[in-house]
Amino acid sequence: MLEFVKTQPDDDDVIRVEGYFAVTPAQMYEAWTTPEIIKKWFGRKANSLHSAEVDLRIGGAWRFLKSSDAEKAVGFEGEYLEIETDRKLVFSWSPSVTFVDGVKELSPASRVEVVFLANGRGTDVVLCHSSIQSVQDRSGFGGGWNIAFGTLTGLFLVED
Repeated sequence: MLEFVKTQPDDDDVIRVEGYFAVTPAQMYEAWTTPEIIKKWFGRKANSLHSAEVDLRIGGAWRFLKSSDAEKAVGFEGEYLEIETDRKLVFSWSPSVTFVDGVKELSPASRVEVVFLANGRGTDVVLCHSSIQSVQDRSGFGGGWNIAFGTLTGLFLVED
C-alpha cells in the first residue's frame, strides 16, 4: 500500500497527508465537493459511505454517513470555513453518532485544510488535519486519510 501520511501521530497535533494525482486541480476539487464522487472514495474502503451531503459555501454544512443501523448512525460532519474553487478547502471535522431518539454525540471539532496544487499534468494534494486532541485519534484519522488517498488514486486510474 502507498504511504501518503507524512507525519507520525505523536509528532504534534497535525496530520500531514500528501499525494500526486494525474488529474487537473479542477477534477480533484470536484472529487472533494461532489457527493456522488465523494461516496466512491471516502472511507476505509471504496463505496463505503451510505450518504454524503455537501452545502458548498462558507458556513455551509457537510455530513458523511458511514454506517447506520436500527439504533444509531455513525459518520463525520462539519462546516466549510474557507473555499477557493479548484485550489483550497478548509472545514471543521467532527466524528458523530446520532441515536434513533435524535440524541447526537459529537467529538471535539478539529480542522482540515486541503490544498490542490497544479504540478505538470496533474495535481499535488496536501491535506493538513489539525487540532486533534489525542494521539489515538491522530493515529486513527491518519490511517483513514491514508486509505482514502489510496482509494482516490484508484478511482482516477479506473476512470481515466
